[in-house]
Amino acid sequence: MNIVEKIDKMRVARGWTIYKLAQESGLAQQTIHQWFEGGTIPSIPALKSICEAFNVTLAEFFAEHELIEATPQIKELYSKWCCLTHEEQASIQNIVDNYIKSKQ
Repeated sequence: MNIVEKIDKMRVARGWTIYKLAQESGLAQQTIHQWFEGGTIPSIPALKSICEAFNVTLAEFFAEHELIEATPQIKELYSKWCCLTHEEQASIQNIVDNYIKSKQ
C-alpha cells in the first residue's frame, strides 16, 4: 500500500470526507485532492500534519502492523519477561496457551 492509499484508508475508517481531513490537518483541500488524483505525494511536513490529524506518529503511520499502547501493566510484564531465560519463557507460554485452550 502506498502513502496516499494509506491516508485514504485511514480517512475512510474514520468516516471523514476530504474536506474534513483538510480541516483536521490544516492543509488545503486542493492539495489533498491532488494526492488522490495521482498528481503528487505528500511532503514530509504535510504528512506530519496528516498524522497529527489522525493522532498517530510518523512511526505508527509507517509501521507494517498496528501498534498497541503499552500500558503500565504491559510494560511491567514485558520487563519481567525479558529477565527470563528462553526455556522459562517457553514454559510460561505453554502455561498461558493451555489456560486459553481450557477456557474455549
